[in-house]
Amino acid sequence: MRTGIKRGLCTALAGLLLFGGVLTASVLGSALPAAATTVVQTIGVGYGPNAVSSDGTHVWVTNRNSATVTELVASTGAVVQTIGVGSLPDGVSSDGTHVWVANGGANTVTELVASTGAVVQTIGVGSGPAAVSSDGTHVWVANSGETTVTELSASTGAVVRTIGVGQSPQAVSSDGTHVWVANTGDTTVTELSASTGSVVRTIGVGLHPTGISSDGTHVWVANFDGGTVTELDASTGAVVRAIGAWVNPQGISSDGTHVWVTNFSDTLAANTVPELDASTGAVVQINDVGSGAAAVSSDGTHVWVANFLDNTVTELASRFAITTTSLPPATPGVAYGPVTLQQAGSDPSASPYVTAFKWKKVILPKGLKLSSAGVLSGTPSAKLTAGPSSVTVQVTETVTTLNGKKKVKTKTTVQATIPLTIT
Repeated sequence: MRTGIKRGLCTALAGLLLFGGVLTASVLGSALPAAATTVVQTIGVGYGPNAVSSDGTHVWVTNRNSATVTELVASTGAVVQTIGVGSLPDGVSSDGTHVWVANGGANTVTELVASTGAVVQTIGVGSGPAAVSSDGTHVWVANSGETTVTELSASTGAVVRTIGVGQSPQAVSSDGTHVWVANTGDTTVTELSASTGSVVRTIGVGLHPTGISSDGTHVWVANFDGGTVTELDASTGAVVRAIGAWVNPQGISSDGTHVWVTNFSDTLAANTVPELDASTGAVVQINDVGSGAAAVSSDGTHVWVANFLDNTVTELASRFAITTTSLPPATPGVAYGPVTLQQAGSDPSASPYVTAFKWKKVILPKGLKLSSAGVLSGTPSAKLTAGPSSVTVQVTETVTTLNGKKKVKTKTTVQATIPLTIT
């Protein structure tokens, strides 16, 4: 039986650093629609990345075999710095102000400042902390070497209490109201009250759960040896459905619209990350990522996958993009177009609603104009200089879905710069 999947990956393997290109359109929206995602780039990090957390501004990756954390810029994926922490860092969680790192080999949690990466303090917790989750008020640490969760104060780092849960707690997720603990050793999930730390209930799930993520409405559990994902109702803890079968699902992350699951393999072959629709559990897309896909984190715009065996992080983002890549030349003083710009990869809205698009100019040569429908027209200024130029535009997709009878509108904005020759 695997009593700690991440903690068991101790063999030192040479990493295969992979670097990919970036999309020509940058995803700027506050939430990813239910359209399928695609690989944006692969980023080299430290040795043995096995946990990842994004707060939308920074991305934090624990490098288990080098006792470090790598910080990335969420908007670009650029490496900012590498920070020394405790032995065998197995879990990380950022609430946007603090970053909390569970050091499995040192029985400690390291607190960092999210804005600078500076180490604030090191805090003693239980045996073998394997995962950590901060909701901004409380910090919850799953101690896999014993049957406990340690609660810390997010403002001070002080230990508040130690709570008994199931066998070998391997993962933890707090949505601010409930705290959900995946107990690998006895195939259960323990629900705690975030306000009191008291045990609410224990729920049977699949075989050896190693990942858990709550979006406040659904709770998603990755069952490593069961090859399934269990969905729970966050308000009641009731099992909604079991989805599978997968190959060693280990990490899981939900933003309320999508759910991403890492299918871990201990070979150098590419692993996969299925994307599920959070409302139905249906598979939307399966992406190939790096080797040893151990953990995943979505910040609502980008999805970050820690690939343990090739020392990389894979970034995924929406396929929604501006597809117009070239424009007819423009002549100063002569009416232009009209030319209708194009987008693709959008997601359909729930019937009877339709997906809407709104275009907006960012930078246009003087005299040109862009309608909200994406029509480029106007008369270029006679003062424009002949030669290479460009237009920079944005389009916002609004997807309307239903949560019961309630309409939910999700907006995503993409931007592109398109070459334009002035003749």
